[in-house]
This record gives sequence, structure tokens and C-alpha cells, in this order.
Amino acid sequence: MHDLSKEFCDGVKLCTLVAALQGRSGIKGMKANPKNRHQKIENATLALQATKMDKVKLVNIGPEDIVNGNKKLILGLVWSYILRYQIGKTEIPPKQLMLAWLNAVIPSCNIKNFTTDWNNGKALNALIEYCEPGLAPDWRNLSPADSESNCEHAMRLAQERLGVPMVVSPQHMASADIDQLSVMTYLSYFMKMDSCGYKATLREVNRLLLSNPVFNFTSDWRDGNAVCGLVESVGGLIPDRAQLDTTDALHTTSIGLQAAKEIGIEPILSAKDMVQPQAGHLAVMAYAARFINKPAVRQSAAKHVEIMFNTVNIAPGSKTQYSLMMKHGDPRLHTIEVTVTDPMGKRVPTALEWQEDNPGRGMGSFTPTVTGAHMLRVECDGETIRGCPIGFNVTGSGKAISVVKRDQGVVGEISKLEILCDTESSSDVQMICTAPSGERKEVELSRSLSGRSLKNSFVPDAASFILAGVWQVSVLCKGEHAAGSPFNMNVINPEAVKLYNLEGGVIGEQFSFMGENAYSLKFVPTGPGVHLIRPMFGGKDVRDEPYKVEIADSNRVSATGQGLSLAKIHQLAKFTVDVGTSNAGTGDVTVNIKDSKGGEVPCRVQSKSERIYEAEYRPEVIGNHELVVKFADKQIRESPFTVNVYNDPSAEVPDEGIVGQPVTIVLNTADTGTGDLNIIVDEGRVPVETSRLGKGKHCAEFTPKDLGLYKVELEFNGFPIQGSPWYVNVTPAPAARSRSATPPLPAYHPAPPPLITSSSSSVSSASSPPPPPEPPQPIYSQIFKKPKTVTTETSLVTPATQIDPAAIVSKPPAAQYARVGELRSFDVSTSKVKVKIQDEFGSQIPYKTKKKDKGAMFVSYTFTHIGDHWIHLTARTPIIGSPFLVYVFDPNLVKVYGLLEIFTCGVPSVFTVDARRAGKGEITVQVDQGNVPCSVESSGDGLYQVSYISNTVGTRNIDILFNKCPVKGSPFYSSAAAEEAPPAGRTSYVKPIPTVSTSYVVPPPAVQPVSVAPVPPAATAEPLLPDYSAIRVHGDGLNVVEEDKVTTFFISHAGEKGQPDVRIEGRHSVARCDVQAMDDDQYKVSYIPVETGLYNIHVKWNGRDLEGSPFCSKAVNPRKVRLEGDWATHSDEEERLLLQVSQTKRLLFDISKAGPGKLSAAGKHLSTGAPLQCVVSERDEYHYWVDIVAGEPGDAVLKLTFGGYHIPNSPLSALVSEPTVIEPARRNRVLLTGDGYLEPTVGKISNFYIDGSLAEKGVPQVTLKNSKLEVMDVTLEQLSSDQEYRCSYLIDQSEKIHVHGPGVLPGILANFDGTFYIDTEGAGKGDCEVKIKGPKGDVKYRSSLEGPKKRLIQCIYEPTEVGLYVVYVKWSGEEIVESPIKVYIFDTYDELNKFKDNNELPRFMIPQDNLSLDTYSSPTRRAIRTRSEPVNGNLVLRGPPIRANTTGPRYNNAYEGKLSYFVVEENSPIYRAQEDQKQSVFIANH
Repeated sequence: MHDLSKEFCDGVKLCTLVAALQGRSGIKGMKANPKNRHQKIENATLALQATKMDKVKLVNIGPEDIVNGNKKLILGLVWSYILRYQIGKTEIPPKQLMLAWLNAVIPSCNIKNFTTDWNNGKALNALIEYCEPGLAPDWRNLSPADSESNCEHAMRLAQERLGVPMVVSPQHMASADIDQLSVMTYLSYFMKMDSCGYKATLREVNRLLLSNPVFNFTSDWRDGNAVCGLVESVGGLIPDRAQLDTTDALHTTSIGLQAAKEIGIEPILSAKDMVQPQAGHLAVMAYAARFINKPAVRQSAAKHVEIMFNTVNIAPGSKTQYSLMMKHGDPRLHTIEVTVTDPMGKRVPTALEWQEDNPGRGMGSFTPTVTGAHMLRVECDGETIRGCPIGFNVTGSGKAISVVKRDQGVVGEISKLEILCDTESSSDVQMICTAPSGERKEVELSRSLSGRSLKNSFVPDAASFILAGVWQVSVLCKGEHAAGSPFNMNVINPEAVKLYNLEGGVIGEQFSFMGENAYSLKFVPTGPGVHLIRPMFGGKDVRDEPYKVEIADSNRVSATGQGLSLAKIHQLAKFTVDVGTSNAGTGDVTVNIKDSKGGEVPCRVQSKSERIYEAEYRPEVIGNHELVVKFADKQIRESPFTVNVYNDPSAEVPDEGIVGQPVTIVLNTADTGTGDLNIIVDEGRVPVETSRLGKGKHCAEFTPKDLGLYKVELEFNGFPIQGSPWYVNVTPAPAARSRSATPPLPAYHPAPPPLITSSSSSVSSASSPPPPPEPPQPIYSQIFKKPKTVTTETSLVTPATQIDPAAIVSKPPAAQYARVGELRSFDVSTSKVKVKIQDEFGSQIPYKTKKKDKGAMFVSYTFTHIGDHWIHLTARTPIIGSPFLVYVFDPNLVKVYGLLEIFTCGVPSVFTVDARRAGKGEITVQVDQGNVPCSVESSGDGLYQVSYISNTVGTRNIDILFNKCPVKGSPFYSSAAAEEAPPAGRTSYVKPIPTVSTSYVVPPPAVQPVSVAPVPPAATAEPLLPDYSAIRVHGDGLNVVEEDKVTTFFISHAGEKGQPDVRIEGRHSVARCDVQAMDDDQYKVSYIPVETGLYNIHVKWNGRDLEGSPFCSKAVNPRKVRLEGDWATHSDEEERLLLQVSQTKRLLFDISKAGPGKLSAAGKHLSTGAPLQCVVSERDEYHYWVDIVAGEPGDAVLKLTFGGYHIPNSPLSALVSEPTVIEPARRNRVLLTGDGYLEPTVGKISNFYIDGSLAEKGVPQVTLKNSKLEVMDVTLEQLSSDQEYRCSYLIDQSEKIHVHGPGVLPGILANFDGTFYIDTEGAGKGDCEVKIKGPKGDVKYRSSLEGPKKRLIQCIYEPTEVGLYVVYVKWSGEEIVESPIKVYIFDTYDELNKFKDNNELPRFMIPQDNLSLDTYSSPTRRAIRTRSEPVNGNLVLRGPPIRANTTGPRYNNAYEGKLSYFVVEENSPIYRAQEDQKQSVFIANH
């Protein structure tokens, strides 16, 4: 589809689109061939009803809008489809979800919008690297200045490797003017179901989930288990996970979301929305992606451990027990330690066992051996649990007394202290509390009913503390202190704690506040919004409610508007500040502006809407202003801004000019500031030269070549200056006027259509005769040197019979001729003039008006079709000259027939020009810029016969213009040959001359043919073909070039007429090239090689190969040159290469993926400049040794290049030291390098190298073992050096991976079962990749993991047509032994049985080496027997010599394993074989 407004207007394609999006076969009731408007509206109504039923939000669009082709509303409807069916169902704004996912997967890019954040291409490359690691690993090093190149590289990779269509051009993506809907549409292909981003997020999430993977972002998340698993994977804690009722999906999901929130991962959906079947995949995917880059959180488990311990009646030698309980979590995953110390500080042995039936409970015991105060402490992961340490007394008496201590009390609260003893009388026990002031207070005791297994216990009647500080508590029994008495108790007063500086903070900056007694508390907020601070003192809340602190993020605030970069002096400048769309928190927006002299510029900031602020200021000084925008007292992103304040220059533009003489415009640029001045003359068609006259003065000149009115527009900093546009009336020079001839007048002048106004007196009749015409001023066009012009119609201006002096046209409103689509304008000195523009049928032409200074009015309009048009201007009465007649034409409708490509010298060459459909005007024909005479004869109906004679061989340039505008295809080229031209020449246009004429064309007067006497041919014959030997092709782009980098070469044509044709072909690609004309008789050719290898550069001029073509360039990638081993083994901590004087340092490099370049090495000593001895030698085809020998100690530098480009780490610093004696401990050092040492490939021979040059003499012994895979064919080969060996081996997996099932067996289409299984049991760890190709390309399939060990992969595909299907299976990036698997699918059982019995294939499945073409019944077609053979990656079909045209859907692309065909048409003029050619060759890309 190309035009939605036209192709949706009948509703058929809209219904088809809706049905496809909703997975339906069609929409019931749709009229496939609507006959009238009513049926079209019915179709559109059905499509909109189906859209609404699927809960797609429609805004202000009805079926009439679709039928009427309302493009704006139709585009809005398509955007609704993109939101619903590509981005997904959700109540959350799609923009918010897309930003959430992007910032989760590429957090370092800090994406804030869908416009400017994507211009430089870095974010695109980062996204591609996330989707498929290794595609763009260097995205962080990309230069933002190469924005278009970065975007093109990323989007090409996304299209070729990830299947993301290039719905936006790279140039558009790199433009600052791109709209966010275009970017969102493109990025949605990364986020839709089963997209590359979707699969990448599944991959990363499953790395966290490990044993319980998910397979989608919809149904697998509705029970809450996936959310809980993610929380635990990053260190979060799910309370009572083992006891969770997994059948209660809502409760489980709520627990998981809350646990994630506690570790800083905010939810996107509520638990209720997440468990719903209609929950959109993007919301779940964005939320799950937040866990990917979340650092592991370490939760404190000590707060979940409790101890139960009876401290009464503990005697020496008695076994004492205690119990531990972990409420949440598994204690076996933590380190829990119990220590008991006696009065001497010695540890008492203790034992702890956790119960099997109840893993959260443990029992412990210890046996004290001495009497006195003991201490018990429990620690979990190094942190003391709550309630510990516990002090207790071990006594030897039978009547022990002990106190249940409290380490802390609170002022104003009752603190209970329980005393446990054997005595029954409370009079035996006494408690005395001593305040910090020394005051003593005795507390009465009473017997409690605590239920303890003791005889008695006593509780103080009142132990209310009134002072904060350390109190001393003494417990006496019959006048003697009990064990552990007295003890201290800390009494606190939380209400006395005061906090200060809690006004607010900024994200990323340390937030601190103060408390009483010089407490200072600090934290760094990581996100914006309200933060709750709950201060506690001694475990008690300081206040009932937590403090609320607002944290703001100024980096999320954006400012937009012209006032941030450009402003005009004394005029109001504006910009907006957005603090609401990105959750920046709350804060005040402040703006500070300083002018170029340091003065303050007042700025008013006011709220425009919710969280949108508008700032405006009026600069009074020219120059750069500094504008600072702050949010929450911190500068926003990109602040400070630099504002260029300027003033308009003044201009002196003359009202008149003379043709052929310069028109001078004087510009006064003093006191204007900096800016870009743009001068446009005649819509840019007339060149302008500028020069400087002096300080603050500039001059602009243009030379008019034609008569008429020239429009002059002056812009400064992109805006028209005051007074623009001006009009310059160009007249002939006095001498030229007397010699000018008036074109012939037409036989009659058509009357304008009736003009209908509000005044009845102004009504004129179409039948009334027009006033007598006056001769118009002639308009001549000297396009080249000697034009031959035939006038088909000359315009006339009808004078007005009434003049209103109050309304005059300051500049003529129209020239005599106007081109279709050309924007035209005129000025009227008063706005009281009424304007009406009509065509010859009376239809009105729309126009726009704009008020100017002093009451003037500017009128602009565009003609859309050819014909006579009238411009009526009235101010009570028609003004002078009204109505003004304009002839509208279209040069693109002029057709040229019968122009020969090759003709004979001295023989007239005749062709036809058809201007019947182009409107009225002048035909201008020139051959070789007028140097070759020509004759033009008119038939009187718009057809012209042109003839000319060329007396010299060579290419003739034929310029054909209509009203000074080139017709379509001009200039044309025709070659003159010395001999007789071929009997049947190839023409530029093959369709016959039409005979249709239009009714509105006025017959032009008869034109006498211009006769030209033939000139005899030159005495000496020139070569048959032109000599292009002077054209030179040169530049770096023809030699060694770098992959993925722009490279150029030049074509110097030395003024030779013609056009270059460049095609650049690689091994597997065709490079896109850009040919740009330069000012110095050169063409600049730029291209980007997209692969390494040889490129053939074909350069043609006017269709002929230039000398040396095709040229050959070598594309290399030095970044793919790899050192075998690691640079760290050869370098010190400062990454300097370690060398020793006179000792050889040998490095091995792998160039297998770098292309056809040459590895070079060179270096020197920095102190003396003496060179390092560097020798590069070949080890094998893809590996090279670099031997380096230094001559003196000190610093050195080493340069390593490949194809002339530096490889990674080059140039490399080196440190040369004196030679050292190898110690015995180092003589056993053996260096292992190569892929086979670290990353062997299953199913292929792997190699690694053993370097024993630093070890003692000997022969290595190699033993390779693998627990699951079989290692075969281990060989050891000694290389050139005595101490160097290569070890080769093969890891066999041929019997480890098997493919089976009906989907890989032949069958018939009607009942074919496309299910097959890949058994990976025993193949070890790896990734499986499946690709299926059918008769028309890639075939989609579904896959899932089956079996108890999830090692059986089930794949299902559904073939849609008969033919050959090829199944490719890769394991860890390499094809398995059984791959590829060819599956033939037939139409009938008869074909299937023939294949099974005799291996016989139907004709359409015959392999390409038996290819033949079918015979067609058409008399113009015949079958040709051919044979095929592959040549240089192409499929070449050879056959008898013919003149043929090759067509067909597969002529340009042949596929492996499939039949490619084309149709041969006889007697076609497109392809012509030479008479002596023995066979015709057709080449199709393989």
C-alpha cells in the first residue's frame, strides 16, 4: 500500500487489515466489490464496529471520514492499531511502558524521550547489542557526530539479523525533527510478541529463574510464582514462601510485588491487573526486565530468629536447653552461631540441631561447670538477634533467686521486672532502684500468677521512671544481693529527640539531617518521590508518624522551545519546562538569565497546565545569553543553555533591474549579532553571490537572464527579515528592446468564467464579448545559445474598464505562465481587496492571505491542474488589470517519441514532441546547446516534429524545454555513428503516439518550418565510439578500505558530457553507493563495505565501462585481528608490552575474520628513535607470527597494522629491560594459546598451541577428558621451533543430538504433521537454533521444551504449499551432523509413493542442474532448453543466442534447493544479443 487515504476509501482493505489483526478469516457482510458510496460506507462501518468490539479506542473518526479519505484521521486510526496489536493491551500509556522497558534493558542510555535521545544512534546500537550480544559490542565508543552512520549501521543490522523492518529511514532517525510516533512505531518491532527484544528479555529473565523458566510474558505470570522467583533470585525475601497457597494467584502475586517493592523494584501493574488474562505482555515484560540489572540484595535474616530460654534454676553440671525459631527463610542457608560464656569469659561448649520435620525450629543445649553470671549470645550471619545477649546466673544452692532483666526502660512507661525465686514470702525479697541523681526508690513486690513452673515470682507494683539515664537496680534476698545484683538499666526518653533539615532533597546527592546531641544522618536517594523517614531511639518511634521528605530528580525535567537557543532583541521569547511526564518529583522551577554583558534579564515563569511551566523573557542586549533552568534548586539536563540574541539586518533592494546585468542588494549587518543570512531569488532558481563591503556591510548580487518579476527573500536565522519579500522588475536593455520581436497573437482570447460577488452590479456574463485585447509585453527565454522556439499560445492581459485608486496591486500578481504545483504569491497595498481565483470551469482555487505592515496583504496560492486561470481583485470595483489571466502548464506531461539512441552522420534524425496534454506554452529544442541546427515543425494540435543533422560522430545532447522548464527525461542523448546505424534501433519510448486532444487547447498559429541545409561529413572519419580515456577514476576507495566505514573515490571527467553509473559488488552483498557531483569536474562516490573481502567496482560513463573497470578494492576489518592468548600475559600492570634486550618476543595473531589484508609491524625506541626489529612470518593461512627484538633498554612504541589500519591496542607502549636469567621456577612455564584451549567447538576440529620456549627441553603429553562428550582424534604436531607444538582434537557429538518425528519425513500437504523433536540428552550445555526454509523463504515454527529433564525440544511448523522444505539445526552455533534435513511435501499420494519407491520428483522439484523451461502457447513466446552452473556465487543459465526479455518472479533471486525460473519473450527490444554470440547468458543472484 502506498496511499492509505485512497486505498482504505472503499473499506475493503481496512476490513482485511482488521480481520488479519484479530486473527479472523474475514469480516462478515463485507462487500468485496462495492459499487457505490453507500456500500463503501457499509464496509467502513463494519471495520470500525469490529475494531470497537476488540476494545480499541477510537477518537473522532467515522465511516464517512474513511470514505472521504481524511488522511489525518486515518493515520490516527492506524496508530491505534499499532498501540493495540503491536504494543499490546494495557490501560497504562504505551509511551510509559516502552520507556520503562527500554530503561530496564539499556539503563546506561537513560532514555527520556522518543526523539532526540535516538538521533545519534548509540541507543539503537545498545538495544541491538542487548537483543543479540555481539552484534554491536562497541556501541559505547560510537561518536555522536556520526549520527546518520550510526543509525544506518544499527538499522541495517536490525533488519538483516533481527528481522526488524526499516519503517523509518536512517536519515530520518538521525534528524532532530523526527516525530516521536515514527520512533515509537519503529521501536515497537523490538517489543512486540515473539520479537527480538521479547526473546532477549525471556532469555535474561530465565537466567535468573534457573530451574523454573517462563516461556511468555502473559499466562506464565498469572499465578505469581514467577514474580516471587525473581524476587528471590536477586536476594529478596518472600515471607513464608513454603506455606504460600499457590492456587491463590492474587495473594501470591501481591506478596511477590510487595517483596519486590521492599528491595526497590516498583510495580507497573497491580496484582489484580497482573493475574487478568487480558494483561498486556509489554507491561509484564517491562516489569520483569527491571530485575535483569538489579544488584543482588542482602537481606538481614537476624530479625527473623527468636530464642526461648529459661534462666531459672540453672546449676553447675546440669544440662540446660534452649530453642531457636526462624520465622521466615531456611536457617540452613544462613550461618547461625550460639556462644555461652562463664564468669571468667571462657566459652561453654554448646550444641544446636535443626529439626528435619520442621526446618525452621532448632534445639540447643549446654552444661555449665561453674557458678556465677553467665552470658548467652545468638548471631545470624554475624548479626546479633533480637533479645540477645541474655545474662543468667548459675547457682549451687537449692533456693536460687534470679531476675528477668530489662536492659532498657522508657520515661513515662511502666517497666516490669520479674523476680524468680524459691521462697514463698515476698518479705524475703527486696528491690531498690537508684536514679541517676542518686535518689533511691524501693519498689513493693507482689506475687504474680505468671504460670511459670516455679514456686513463686514477684513483680514490682510500680517501676515508672521519670528521668532519662542509667538507673541501678538491686535485688536482695534476706539482705543479701542476688546473683547479678545490682545491674544497670538504661532509661531513655524518645520524645526528647528532635530532627532538623527535613525540607527536601535531590536524587543522586547525599541527603543529610540533624538530630539532638549532634546526631548526623545521611543517605543517598536513588529515585524521586516521597521518602518516609521513621526515626527510632532505643527501638522506640520518636513520633507517631514518619517524616515525609520529597526527593526530586532534575535530570528528568526537560525544557523545549525556541527561546532556549534563539531570540530576537526587544521581542518576547518563550520556552516550556516539563516536570510531570517523567516522575521528577516536586520542586520549584527557577530560571536565571544573564545577557552578554553580565546583566540579569527578568524572566517570568508561570504554570501553563498541570506540571507544565511556561517561561518568557524579553532580551534587550544583542549577543549570547546564558540561560540556567533549575528544578528543586538543581540544574536540569542540558542546562545552562546558550541563547543567541540577534537583530534583523537592514536591506536595500532595488525595484528594477536590467536583463543580463547584475542586480545589487546592500545589507547592513552592523549590530545584528551572529546568525545565518539566507538570500533566495526566484524560489532559489537564480544563483546569488555575496561579498563583504566593509565592517558591517555586505553585498549580494544576482544576474537575471530573463525578463519579468523576480522575487527576493531575505532570511536571518531562518526567519524572514522585516520587509521580505521584495520584487525586482527586470526589463530589457534599451538596445535589446528595439530589436525584440513580438510573438504572434492568438486567433481569439477565451473569456473568463463569470465572477459572482455580493454586488449585483458586478455580475458579468460569460457570453458577453471580451474587451479588445492589448498586445502583451513579450517574454523571451534565452536558455542556451541559439534556441529554436515555437509559441503555441501567448498570454494576454485584459485591461480593466474601472479603476479604484484606493486599491492597487503593488506588485503584479502573476506572470503569464505558471507551473503546476509551484507556490506563487503577490502583494496588495490594502487588505480591503477581495481575492477570487478561478479555473476555466469556474471552480475556485484555494489561497492564503497574511497581513503585512501598513495595511498591506500578502496572497499565496498553488495551481493544481493545467488550463486557463483567472485572478479577480476587487475593491468595490475591479482594480486595474483584473481579471488577470494565467496559463497553467505541466512540463512533465510533455512526451518524446522516436528519438534514436544511434543514428548515422549526415542523415536527418527525426523525432516527435507531444505537448497536447501539457497546457499552453513554448517548446524550446536545442541540440548540443545550439551548436547543431535543428528544425521544428508544428502540426497545429500540439504535436511537433523535430529534425536535425549531425556531421560529426559522438554523443549529441538534446535539451527540450516547455516554458523554460525541462521536460521529463531532458536532456536526452543520441549517438551519431560514421557508418549506417543498425536496421532496428532501440528507442527511448516504446508506446505509440496517442491521438487524443483536449478541448481547451487553443490552436496555435501556423509555424513555418526552419529548413537547414545538410552539412557534408568531415573529411576524416572519427572513431565510432567517443573516447573516454581522459576520464580518470582515483581515490582511496579503490584500494584497501575498512569494513563498516565510509570510504570514497572520485571520477574526474574533465568536462566530458554524460553521467556516471557505479555498481559495487561484494561476495555476498551489493554496497549502496552515493554519487555526488562536485564543482571541479569531478564526481565523488561514497560507499560503505558491509563485509570483508574483495569488492568489484564497476564504473561506466554513458553506459560504457571506463578503462580499468571493474576496479577491485579489499575490505578489511582490523578490529577482527585477534591475539592468540591474552595481552595481559605479555604486559605489566600499566598495559605495557614487556620486552628484553636482544630477546625475541613472539606474538601469534589470528586474521581469519579480518579480510584480505596484510599484517605489518614496526616500532622504535622513544629515547633514541632506533627501530625495533619486527619480523612478520606466516604460520598458516590465517595465523601470523610477529617476532620483536629490542636493542636497548627504555620505553618503546610498537605499531601493528592490518591493511594499513591499526588493530586493537595499537599503537602499543612497550617497556624494554635488561635480559634476566630465567630462574628454575620459571623454566617450567608453558604457554597455551588458541581457541581449542578455551572454547573448543563441538563437531569440529579444535586446535591449541603449546609454547615451551621458557620451559626445559622435553615433549608435552596431552590428555583430554570430558564426562559427557567423546574426545576423538587427538594429534600432536611439532612446529618449526623445537619447543612449539600444535594439538588438534575433535569433540564428537554426532550420536548425541538426534532429530526425529513426522515433520522431517516426506508427506502430502493435505494432512502433513509438521511436528518433530530434537533430542539433546547427553549433548552437554548449549543453545539450539532451528531454521526452516520453504519454497517461498523462511517458515515460522513454534518450539517448547518437553520431557522430565527438559532436554527434548518440540518444534511444530505448518507448510502452506507443496515443495521442498529444508530444516537446519544448530547446536552451540554449529550445525549438527544430520543438518540440513530435506523434507519433500507433495500434493498427492501418487507423487509421494513415486518418491518413496523410485526417488522420483515432480517436475517443479527438479534440481537446478536439470533445469528446462516450459513451452508457452503464446505465439510470441517459446521454450528454451538451458543448463545451469554456479559461477562466483551466481547461478548462470546458458542457452542459444536470442533477442529476449527475461521476466518472472524468480529471475532476480534463485534459492538453493528450489527451482528458479524466468520467461523468455522473443522480439523484445530490451535485450539484444550480438550476431556472433554463440550463447545467451542470464545471471541470477544465488
